[in-house]
Amino acid sequence: MRSTHPKLLTENKSHILENLKLGKQYFDQGKLSAKDLKQIINIDPTPTKKFVGWIAKIWITEKPDLSILTNTIEEYNVFLNKGKAKTKDINLFKSFEELKKEIDYLNQSGEGTSVRELESDYETLINNNNILAMSPHTHEASRKIGLAYFAYRDCGDGTKDSAWCTTYKAPDHFNDYYYNQGITFVYVRVKSPELIQKLKEAFPNTYKQYIVMALYFTPEGRVRAQDGLDVELSSINTKKFMNITSTNIIRV
Repeated sequence: MRSTHPKLLTENKSHILENLKLGKQYFDQGKLSAKDLKQIINIDPTPTKKFVGWIAKIWITEKPDLSILTNTIEEYNVFLNKGKAKTKDINLFKSFEELKKEIDYLNQSGEGTSVRELESDYETLINNNNILAMSPHTHEASRKIGLAYFAYRDCGDGTKDSAWCTTYKAPDHFNDYYYNQGITFVYVRVKSPELIQKLKEAFPNTYKQYIVMALYFTPEGRVRAQDGLDVELSSINTKKFMNITSTNIIRV
């Protein structure tokens, strides 16, 4: 699930640097503190940070509530990716109130789909004493359940997150796999000590990171697997894992 194409990475980096330029100019002019600039960069959910300049300008001139600003920007990005936003360029909004007015209209009119609805768009396929298996149908749902139920990677500060790119803040990876390639994801957590022991016997060196697994099913019927550290399993080990955990019964 990793994107490693060198040309794409170079182009992405170039776009990021260009879009961060205006924010850095505000910082150099003393209009933004280092803390403000970091917050603004973190607020922007796009992979190339294309909203940073606009957010910085709004932050300087209007100082909106940080949590409301963050939620509104995330909702706008969702509507933009789904083709629901009326205004396709964030720079056309002359104020934060104009942006918020459009988001409120989309949420209330039913023309758009709220973030809450998108986060709830997943299926629980198995939930018993042994296994939890869930299948997300939107990036928002993938991120929500990925962090809530399948977080594994140690962040170094006592917290955990998900290593799978389909649970990252930016929606590009999930949307490409799901909408363009037709891949269906099933996230699995092994719950019972008995099944964990079976994994240990089958995979003595890697069983711990197999406690959470992302299975992805192609339209052709193939299945691949990424463990909790985003390491891909061989086809043999994928089948072995699915047999041990009974996820071989899943049909998507």
